[in-house]
Amino acid sequence: MSGLRNLFRRYRRWVGDGLIVLAVAAALVLAVWGLHAWPDDLGGLGDAVGMVHVFATALILVAGGIFAYRKLQLFRDFEPHLTVTQAVSSRRVGTEYAHIAVSTTLHNSSKVRVEVRECNFQIQQIQPMSNEEVEHYYVAAFREDGSAYIEWPMLEDVVRRMERNEMVIEPGAYHHEPCEFIVSRDVEVVLVYSYFFNTEYADSGRSAQGWSATTVHDIIEVRRS
Repeated sequence: MSGLRNLFRRYRRWVGDGLIVLAVAAALVLAVWGLHAWPDDLGGLGDAVGMVHVFATALILVAGGIFAYRKLQLFRDFEPHLTVTQAVSSRRVGTEYAHIAVSTTLHNSSKVRVEVRECNFQIQQIQPMSNEEVEHYYVAAFREDGSAYIEWPMLEDVVRRMERNEMVIEPGAYHHEPCEFIVSRDVEVVLVYSYFFNTEYADSGRSAQGWSATTVHDIIEVRRS
């Protein structure tokens, strides 16, 4: 299947290149036709006007082909894309735990269907944490490759895999994916992270490897009077 997807991506690139080739070929045909189609009795003025018309038409065709090719490449109309947002809520359960509900919304903002076969949900602890721990994670966040993201202590890491055609989002459609966690009552602030892998991703392609959302959530205890 991955071989077929790569072949389809190459086909889309060939289509873009073909548009330019087709426009240039049409321009050459029109130019040759213009040299022979205009009658001789129109004189020099008629020939000049005819040639201007022919080359103006050819220029429009070439410009149209280049525009279509650039639109396919720069705006990636035919590449899958999801816009991911999430809502997080929490409440105390039992006497020692907190329940965290994550509702993730996936919007297909591309012009092709998007299938998700694997996703990942994580809960990381931000508070409580000692000053020494904060300093340690902060210093460790700055790496040699220039990236700077804090790897907070992991509380839960859930990987969810779907069957083929189980999660398919059509262009313009929405899909809601829930996830639940139970954490210790001592946890006060968490970072909720969700990631949805792009089934169509390939190293040779231009589409994203996946799409994600991140939310920092305060677990506020509601006390009864």
